[in-house]
Amino acid sequence: MAFKKNNTKRIYNHGFNWLVAIFLLMFSSISYGQETSENLEHSTSLELSAEQEYNANKPILKDEFEWQFALDFSLVYDPIIIAGIEQDELLHYFMPGLLFDISYKGFFLQTNQRRSNALLGGTEFGYQLVVEQNWQLDVIAKAYMQGYDPAAEIEYSSGDEKLLAGLRERNVTLGIALRYSQYFENSLFTLDLAATTSGDDEFDKSVRGVIIDSFYSYLLPYRNWDIYFGAGLTYFSQDIVDYYIGVGSDEVNETRPEYTAKGGFRGQVEFYAQHPLSASWSFNAGITHSLYSSNVKASPLVDTNQVTQVMLGVLYVF
Repeated sequence: MAFKKNNTKRIYNHGFNWLVAIFLLMFSSISYGQETSENLEHSTSLELSAEQEYNANKPILKDEFEWQFALDFSLVYDPIIIAGIEQDELLHYFMPGLLFDISYKGFFLQTNQRRSNALLGGTEFGYQLVVEQNWQLDVIAKAYMQGYDPAAEIEYSSGDEKLLAGLRERNVTLGIALRYSQYFENSLFTLDLAATTSGDDEFDKSVRGVIIDSFYSYLLPYRNWDIYFGAGLTYFSQDIVDYYIGVGSDEVNETRPEYTAKGGFRGQVEFYAQHPLSASWSFNAGITHSLYSSNVKASPLVDTNQVTQVMLGVLYVF
């Protein structure tokens, strides 16, 4: 259930900084010369090593220290379901980012580069629990939902004051998840079972919930293009949905009645493509259409229960 980033300061940065801090802490506690015999034996049995060519449709044991950074320069049309928040200036469409792919001794910090909308804040910190020939099991931490700040939208981003005034800020939702990945000949299926936490509700209690996130991605190589077709279904528990689109007693006004939201689903279909332009530069483009449960539209805060995101840009890989 993707919600709007603050166009002047993207809210997911709070969650991203949290992930980076954990990542650095875990790395600092591991001796650089330490050997993990079980991982090395498993690497031999799978015939996976740093010298092997990367295969997007096979598990890769992240035992050696490897890293890659990329700068993302993208123009993004990013409508959301919350009423009163629009992209109405050219600057709002420009969303640069820094993408990470770092691994060592089974730990990893990465951006899911099979997906279009993941480039807008989908950084994941995790650890590989089990890696087999065609499947793997990881524990990950990531931001599953982006927050929005009505006051900042009104002041800095031309948000509709009539619709947004008096609403509390909704923080990013962070989750710890068990992820199962199944690899097929040209495709990948992932399933996350996540326990999440968001900001505080109107009673100053931390909002906690469950997210079950599934996605299927099919890779179609064509000449020098990597083309991905994807589809996903996500379940959000009631507490999470109510936190984002519910209306508390302290937020009620003449046009905004009190509202308690129920749990809901989001279905997605996606097209994403990458094409190398040089040794360091690549072109990327994507379209993601999201459809939410019909009950989501019943909220006084929601303008529509379906949105289409379009992204166009270039990546510079270090």
